[in-house]
Amino acid sequence: MSTILSEKKTLSPWAKGGIGLGAGALLLVLVGLLFPTAAAFFPLVSLWCSCVLFSGALWVLHTAGVELDFFHRAAIIAFWAGAVLYFYWALGRRQFIYVWDYANYLIKQYNAEAAFALGPMAGFQFIFSSLADDYTNFITLFTEFPFCLTARTGDSFSFSQVFSVLPTLMVLLAGLVIKIGQMLQVKNRFWYFLIGFSWTLTYPWLRMSAVLAQPDWFGLIFAFSILLLTLDYRFEKLEPGRFVLIFLATAAIILSRRWYLYFVVGYYFAYAVLVVIHSLRHKALVELRNLVLFGLMAMAAMVILLWPMVSHILTYDYADRYAYYDGGGFATEIYLQTLRMGLFNLILMALGIFSSFKHKRPGLACMAGLEILVSMVLFTSVQNTGSHQMLLFLPGWFILFLLGAAALAEGIERHKLPKLILWGVTVCLAVSARCAPQTEFALPDIIIDHYPIQRDRAYMEQNTTIYNRKDYDQIVAIANWIDAHVADGEIAYMIPHDMLYCPDHFKNCQLPATPINNKLAYGFSVPGTHTFPMEFFEAKYVLTADPFPQTNVGPGEMSIKLNNQFLAVRDNYFKLVTSFDMGNGTTFTVWERTVAPTRAEIEYYLSAFAEENAKYPEMFSAVAEGWMQARGM
Repeated sequence: MSTILSEKKTLSPWAKGGIGLGAGALLLVLVGLLFPTAAAFFPLVSLWCSCVLFSGALWVLHTAGVELDFFHRAAIIAFWAGAVLYFYWALGRRQFIYVWDYANYLIKQYNAEAAFALGPMAGFQFIFSSLADDYTNFITLFTEFPFCLTARTGDSFSFSQVFSVLPTLMVLLAGLVIKIGQMLQVKNRFWYFLIGFSWTLTYPWLRMSAVLAQPDWFGLIFAFSILLLTLDYRFEKLEPGRFVLIFLATAAIILSRRWYLYFVVGYYFAYAVLVVIHSLRHKALVELRNLVLFGLMAMAAMVILLWPMVSHILTYDYADRYAYYDGGGFATEIYLQTLRMGLFNLILMALGIFSSFKHKRPGLACMAGLEILVSMVLFTSVQNTGSHQMLLFLPGWFILFLLGAAALAEGIERHKLPKLILWGVTVCLAVSARCAPQTEFALPDIIIDHYPIQRDRAYMEQNTTIYNRKDYDQIVAIANWIDAHVADGEIAYMIPHDMLYCPDHFKNCQLPATPINNKLAYGFSVPGTHTFPMEFFEAKYVLTADPFPQTNVGPGEMSIKLNNQFLAVRDNYFKLVTSFDMGNGTTFTVWERTVAPTRAEIEYYLSAFAEENAKYPEMFSAVAEGWMQARGM
């Protein structure tokens, strides 16, 4: 008996954690069997998944040889509390309507809740059935708790990420700061950690998508895990435990968002080059053998595990379907990356790169630069980055950031005040940067609102309008009109499809309530993504705006073409019903169809899209012909 008690007392924290997670899994199985439609089941699953993820992060730190002492833990808690205040302040001072990508995961969360309400089988089928999709349902497993405890709005979804995503992300980011400090043999650890952790954590494009209800930063949990497990590992010996963690982190980051695959390819290529150079310099061919062995096994396992996604990626022409978002290729991407870095960040990174070469430690700088370059070349073969896709480059940029932090910290006693001012100004600008959908420069509100370059004034004003809507009441009024005048089974169609106005603004303006979700058709704008809008011909009412919204697009944009065709013949098929003044110079008008659609009318509209039809006939003429044949036209 005493021996058993002694063994219980010697259980490691890892064993205790494993027992606790196992007990939690058993409890979930019992709840799922006894109360399959219980409202608490999905939140409990989410909480358990988050606990597993946090435990996995701690195991990554342990495997990587990183220990968080009292100072590190205190800093993490302090910065996390600051993040809570920041998100509360940033979300509370604006009126933002979540549309397009900014509502994508929010809608997925609602759908996941609805699926789990039918029972565990339906819920997990919803999660795993999306493996071939560009947006998988993987993240919803981790964001349901504590989202379920909120008002379930877009703002509350953004805010809940501070609790469901950020703690694990911060722990791993802190570990990454420490790991790079170990590799650089930094002596001034206090200033290095404080500068490096604050600098990376406050970088605007780390939180940009999160503030807009895009939990894409969740994938960085696995990116930082990969860095921690590999940066100083040279395959001197086979470590199965490390390999399992690397494999799981790689699979998970790809499931988080498809485009993280560009980081995976870019980083593993750069890392393999580093390992090869190291093994050749030290004549350690066993490292090459182990690297090749692990690489082959990992690729085979990845293909088997994620075959639906892999096969979709191999067969889908992303460069063709996403050509609409290609703003200029590689040269434009270099320009965008430079803008998003900002002058102070570039100065600090240059300081770090110079220091690493001066001290004959160029490995990290070269690997990070090569990773960014390869990822950028691959990504720009498909499209140019938006603010959320900037996340795939952050692991590489953060390595360069931390080189700068190390250089600044090691020489902090020389010219201390100017260096602290440089770091402080960088962090202050980062924290105060406006996180809006069209943000390209990370600038504070006061600078944006008084931006001196007149040629960009319209763009800046548009960004302000989108981020903090002054026409919210008017949008709700139009949504209520549609709800009152469009019966169940009928639809209305809205032609504008733009960041200023699109159907999603009106469908989502009262989330989580969606009274007109089935009464207002989705929009039509992106070639290769949106099919020819037969809902336009089915709609009882058609809505358009004057002046027609154009946010950073050209006259050939598809909704503009559709609107021009409509204006030319509208009096032949429609009558004016009512109009709405949006209070910002835009007027919405509602037109009611008076003449049933004919083949001649449909062909008239289709003629405006000859170029798109030649490229995607299955999305234009085939759709129109199928619709007309089904109605005997």
